[in-house]
Amino acid sequence: MTIDIDVSGVDKILENNIRLFLSLEQQKKHALMSEGRLRRLHKKAPKEITRALQPFGYYRPLIKTELVQTSDSNWRASYSVDLGPPLLIGKFDFTISEEMAEDPEFRQLNDNLPLYKGKIFNHLEYETIKTDLARLAAERGYVDARFTQHRVAIDLKTYEASITLHYDGGRRYRFGTVKLEQDLLEPQLLQRYIPFERGSPYNHDALIDLQQALNDSNYFQTAEVSPGQPQADIAEIPVTVALTPRKPHRYGLGLGYGTDTGARTSFSWEVPRVNRHGHRFNSEVKISEFGYSLSASYRVPVLNPRTDQMIYNIGQVNEKTDVSDSTVRTIGANLNRNRGPWRESLSVNYQVEEFVVGSDKGESTLLMPGVNWSRSWGNNIVTSFDGIRFDIGLRGAREDLLSDVSFLQLQGGIKAINRLGQRNRLITRGRIGTTWTQDFHQLPSSVRFFAGGAQSVRGFGYQSLGPRDDRGEVIGGSHLMVGSIEFEHSLNDKWGAAAFYDAGNAMNSFADKLERGAGLGIRWRSPIGPVRIDLATAISREDHPWRLHFSIGPDL
Repeated sequence: MTIDIDVSGVDKILENNIRLFLSLEQQKKHALMSEGRLRRLHKKAPKEITRALQPFGYYRPLIKTELVQTSDSNWRASYSVDLGPPLLIGKFDFTISEEMAEDPEFRQLNDNLPLYKGKIFNHLEYETIKTDLARLAAERGYVDARFTQHRVAIDLKTYEASITLHYDGGRRYRFGTVKLEQDLLEPQLLQRYIPFERGSPYNHDALIDLQQALNDSNYFQTAEVSPGQPQADIAEIPVTVALTPRKPHRYGLGLGYGTDTGARTSFSWEVPRVNRHGHRFNSEVKISEFGYSLSASYRVPVLNPRTDQMIYNIGQVNEKTDVSDSTVRTIGANLNRNRGPWRESLSVNYQVEEFVVGSDKGESTLLMPGVNWSRSWGNNIVTSFDGIRFDIGLRGAREDLLSDVSFLQLQGGIKAINRLGQRNRLITRGRIGTTWTQDFHQLPSSVRFFAGGAQSVRGFGYQSLGPRDDRGEVIGGSHLMVGSIEFEHSLNDKWGAAAFYDAGNAMNSFADKLERGAGLGIRWRSPIGPVRIDLATAISREDHPWRLHFSIGPDL
């Protein structure tokens, strides 16, 4: 025997609840189902449907039923529901204790209650209010919170609901002592990670913040932050922090390819904890078709260890492109820290560079102090549908301070991603830079501006754009201006297609010609970040040459 059940006159939420209450729905596939059992269950349906609707505030429904045998072994049960008038709330008496009423989290909950006088009574929303109160009380340290009254009275004569909810939070507990279960780092360093002090109001979100900060520190394999048993005599909640160290050494091996770098590989070695003061050591070797780099850095946490560190670095970079050949040896120091929402980097680097750019050739020595500020807006820098990144930096050198040439250089950039509908993004970016110097030809290639490539003007080779010397070879410029606009359409969760237009150049005057490129691209949201494959043409050139660009990297 097969039984079809039709429910009409209600929305999907009510229909689903009705089916949960219907005995016929639950037993329609019973092995011993008979016509007699079917008719008995069908007869019970109106009362069951009425009970199913009551939690949603409908106590006077009109229900029409029909049971039809459509063939020898097939039946159809139909239930047409007229909800009737909803039961409204005639009285809504809601109070919380005085200290809770002054708590901003409870004020927000109070301002957004789903029930109030004159609204349709919904028992599920009533239970949600009770659950939210208990949850928030536990998260905010109201250990002794309780309902002094919680009652719903349904008067079917006046056809209204009367709700009474009185919640007494009692005293709010404070943070107690923090016990650090570890023998890895100096307690004074770990104390600087803790975002609260003993005696401050308890807040579970602060514990989550502490655990996330310790996990993000890379000192520990695991970090477990848990509240202890509340101490009623002093109204405090102690906290235990259990830390498991990472392995003393970490190694990394990377392989990749990009049209700006060619095939490349990298090997890294990290000591995440050199000593009990939290110092770190990092080193990395990168080799690509266009050159290599060797680098080592020693990092010291300062100020706020979550975000601020002093970095001492040394390295050598060799790069050979179609327009330049340079080897740069650098030693320096950076102070990286947060200033509110901004990331600030103060640096001083001493570099020696051997370079060949067109007909310019030499060895340069520069002592370069610099400062850079950056800020990002958006929840996800890897794949973002709405976000902005902005940066601006200044660096320079003086001949009378351990340098061969004097210059001052300012550059900045912005990238914005905006959602257009559910499946589209508009991506715009721009970068501008300028250099002040009396002898441009003495500047090494690392501080000259070049344009062209996957992250610049597509349709042109990597660093192939810029002023040329008498032999027609690109030697770079003292100014830079690059802009791009791109429309991207998501085909599904992993793949997308893009159309773009780029313009820009490296130049000696901002009045110089801007080169232009345009094309189409494919996007793949891989586990390691967005992969971009672009086919672009140099539309500002008479022969309109085509070039394929390939890159991997975060959106912001």
